Amino acid sequence: MSEVLCPVALCALCDELGPDAACSFAHHYLDLLDARVQHLTEALAGEDAEAAWVVALSLHSSSAMVGAQALAEVSRALATQLRAGALAAARLVLCDLAALATATARALLAFLARPVPGVVSASA
Repeated sequence: MSEVLCPVALCALCDELGPDAACSFAHHYLDLLDARVQHLTEALAGEDAEAAWVVALSLHSSSAMVGAQALAEVSRALATQLRAGALAAARLVLCDLAALATATARALLAFLARPVPGVVSASA
């Protein structure tokens, strides 16, 4: 569907949890996405590598679950940098992560709005 979204993972979540739960998870993910990016920004500005690491790990795992593979990979790389104490490098990645989060949200909303039989949709 797009470079930022791999619907196969979301379809697998739908198969595992059912359409209603998968749709609910995807919408909850979207509801929290901006706050997670903001928490990362604040933690890095305050040089709180531990707090930023926790947010990056959370963002990695939830992004992977909804099929936001590109954001999951960037979040994983960010977590690795944070664990190594490379705050300057992590701050450089943050701009890319924020832009990718915006693109991911758009792609996921578009995917959820498309009624596809047997697949998560906004009406599920």
